[in-house]
Amino acid sequence: MSDSGTKYIVYYSDLPSIYSTMITFGQKIEETVGLDIGNYAIKVVSLRKEGDKNILTAYNIKNIPFGSKETDIKKLIAETFDEIDIHPEDVNLGFSGPSVIVRFIDLPKMNKDQLASALTFEAEKYIPFNVNEVVMDFIMLGDSTEMGKMKVLLAAAKKDLIESRVALMDELGMSINILDIDSLAAFNAFTIAHSVEDTGSAFFHFGHSQTDVLISVGKSPCFMRQVQIGGRDIDNAISKDMGVPMDKAEELRLKAEGEERERVDQSASSILDDIVREMQLSFGYFENRYGTSISNVYCSGGMMFQENTIKYLASKTGYELKRWNPVKGMNLADHISKEDIDKVGAQLAVSVGLALRG
Repeated sequence: MSDSGTKYIVYYSDLPSIYSTMITFGQKIEETVGLDIGNYAIKVVSLRKEGDKNILTAYNIKNIPFGSKETDIKKLIAETFDEIDIHPEDVNLGFSGPSVIVRFIDLPKMNKDQLASALTFEAEKYIPFNVNEVVMDFIMLGDSTEMGKMKVLLAAAKKDLIESRVALMDELGMSINILDIDSLAAFNAFTIAHSVEDTGSAFFHFGHSQTDVLISVGKSPCFMRQVQIGGRDIDNAISKDMGVPMDKAEELRLKAEGEERERVDQSASSILDDIVREMQLSFGYFENRYGTSISNVYCSGGMMFQENTIKYLASKTGYELKRWNPVKGMNLADHISKEDIDKVGAQLAVSVGLALRG
């Protein structure tokens, strides 16, 4: 519990076997807005629930200019909403980064109240933070393979991170309905838009500053980690190798052709090799612990729009990397073009997942 009386609870999706840790500040509303504040872009999605249908009523992606300061972010968020003429009272907000930790652990079987009490004293065994400096939540995932034990998802986030997000939205005149972890929000969006095979599936969200990894067996998440490698690292490599400033390096990463493209891809390869190693480590850990192989690899995030990136990672890992569209099968408001939304859909995985929380 926080000093302000904010209640932290575990949330179970209405869909069977889909779990998510979240923090609830307000009441559920019929039209919900998911806000994903990244390091490269701000993404917002507004959904309206009508019966069993989710209708996409608005979306926007606003790039954050290179060199922007923290003080610029508030203005950019306001502009993101203004440009699509929505001004919600509440938003569902995602968060991730080094201040967020998720662990999957096995503990002796106990009830929810006993577990909450036990984790107050035991959590520091599993997280690299002082328990007095974090907000914790957990989900009981069912029986462990070890007799007499159960599987538990433990999530922890630094209090200063949460408090800064609350303060930011308060300055913008909005409250937070839900705070959710980016990886779990994106996973929820996938399970709603796509069928999930009852096998090992890996989900990679390739962002600007980090790559989020989630591996599940069917609809049950079993492994999560954040790899601090992303598009920004590729830009750094291009900038160094080609002797250009960072804004030019980004432009080259996105638009270079011919011989220039070859030089860009060569610079990117060292960073992509690091991502490949992290992918292989994640796969190996999961397969050794759960005795299940990875059958499918799904990808989202802005980096997935670069065809050379997809091809390189696939060739090095031996897996087909499948892009997925979080708005697949979703009803669109009349003014929204399916062609336009399909072009940017992979970038909206987190914000769509957040909006789907209700």
